[in-house]
Amino acid sequence: MLLRRFVRNLLILLLVAAIFSAVGYYIYRSDHDSRINIYNARLTQGISTAVQDALYNATRTLEADQPHYILLQVGPNDSLASIAKQYDTTVDVLRMANNLLPNVDYGDGSEIVIPRGVTQLVPPRRFKKPYRAQKGDELSAIAARNDISEEILALDNPILAKRGLNPGDIVFIPELL
Repeated sequence: MLLRRFVRNLLILLLVAAIFSAVGYYIYRSDHDSRINIYNARLTQGISTAVQDALYNATRTLEADQPHYILLQVGPNDSLASIAKQYDTTVDVLRMANNLLPNVDYGDGSEIVIPRGVTQLVPPRRFKKPYRAQKGDELSAIAARNDISEEILALDNPILAKRGLNPGDIVFIPELL
């Protein structure tokens, strides 16, 4: 009888040890799989970011020589004449594009639209606050929302009209005068 009790207690102890071992192994595998998934997600995100950055930089390099509009913060010591000369445009175009009064000759710290390489805005227009493109945006939809023709929007955003919109692109939205 003593031997029977000893064997029974030994079997119970082995069963409890087996259950604890199984639970410990399950926790270890679950934690291990979770860590592998986190590592893979971080690695995928890093690679995706690197690829997106490379494509963005390559696109910007290819677009650098094309005439396009830019945003520029103009300080109080920056004259419109020097900006116009630097960006191959005219003071009149800068004033019209940004709805500046004729007596404004220097910046005030705000951002203005610079129509780089443009010496005449035909048809006459100024620009609303630039829009940052969201995923799924198209120039046609932006034109319709702002009640302007797609042709005028494409004229003021030639690079975007050629390649399409990417999230984060700045879209210059004209307002005809």
